[in-house]
Amino acid sequence: MKRFLKILLGLGILLAGVGVTALLWITRPEAEKKDNAENIPVMKVMAISPASHAFTIPSQGIIEPDKRSRIAAEVAGRVLRVSENFEAGMLVGKGLPEATDIQPLVEIDPTNYLAAIEQAKSALADAESALATEEARAEQAKSDWKKLGRSGDPPALVQRLPQLKSARARRDSAQAALAQAEADLARTKIRPPYEAIVASTMTEVGNYLTPGSPVAEIYATAPYEVRLPLSIDESRFLETTENGAPTGKVQISATAGGKTRTWEAKIIRSEGEIDRATRSLFIVVEVEDSSEEEGVELRPGLFVKAAIAGRSQRNLAAIPFQAFRDLDTVVVVDPDNKIQFRDVTVIRREGDAVYVDASSFNEEDRVSLTEMPDLVRGMQVEPDLVPSPLREDEEEVSPNTAASTEP
Repeated sequence: MKRFLKILLGLGILLAGVGVTALLWITRPEAEKKDNAENIPVMKVMAISPASHAFTIPSQGIIEPDKRSRIAAEVAGRVLRVSENFEAGMLVGKGLPEATDIQPLVEIDPTNYLAAIEQAKSALADAESALATEEARAEQAKSDWKKLGRSGDPPALVQRLPQLKSARARRDSAQAALAQAEADLARTKIRPPYEAIVASTMTEVGNYLTPGSPVAEIYATAPYEVRLPLSIDESRFLETTENGAPTGKVQISATAGGKTRTWEAKIIRSEGEIDRATRSLFIVVEVEDSSEEEGVELRPGLFVKAAIAGRSQRNLAAIPFQAFRDLDTVVVVDPDNKIQFRDVTVIRREGDAVYVDASSFNEEDRVSLTEMPDLVRGMQVEPDLVPSPLREDEEEVSPNTAASTEP
């Protein structure tokens, strides 16, 4: 009997479990069926605006004088006196070339040269006297020839032509010697050849100078020059004249004590030859200290930065650097809102802006500003048009004009 009850209890439990399972299956919730919506990514894009742009080319250099000279003695002698301005940094020759009486930098003892002038005058007087005597003798010889009843011109020896030629040569030589002595006397006063600043002095009162002895080094006060290096690629952006010579304006700046001062300059020439070591082309700009700003003074040896105004170029598109997939490829969204990879011709990069040939784009292309991995050509996206993150200083042109204009 106990065994029968155990079997009956087991069957009851089994039937109860089957019933509960069937009930759960019958009352199970059914999942709502939904269609999978396509997940389209959103991309920030900017419009392409072809424009004209004048590139600013940076460079740097050292201020140098337009003229620098080393003055030397032309005659020998002891230094008798020097100018009160005969010191480094002093202005000399003020007023040249209009001024005629410029204070000499150095005066050499003129005693020997004054004596040489007197000797030359004496020699000239003797030579002129000898010439006058020979001329009188020649006239007398012609008169005697006629008195003797001779016909025709007398021979050269009778006319004393060789003696006259020799006397005139001695007279001319004496005149040249006097001029030389006077020039030597003038050279005892050493004057600057132009208005200049004294860079250094090399003699003093009491020194004995010989011809060629250095006296001082000077440099012209204005204008100054700056030699600016440019790469070959940068040189193609310069403005040029009809003859192909570089031209244009340059802004020169220098910083000292936390204050920056600027000067206006202009390109005056190109050195033409490319430096073999740096592969750079050098241009020379001229600058005058016409600014009234306070601060660092424009002087030779000053390190300056330069901003060279280049020629304006049309049909350029300014693209943010972040939009580039690689060095010459950008991601664009076409009119059908699909991803395309566009190869572009890079003209120049300035800061975060990369200027490219706008003819690389179609009229309705938009450049993607969103960095997204695993982009595929033809991928559908939802464009979000935003303003260009670049500062627009360019002169905009119409797409039709831009498309037909070469950069």
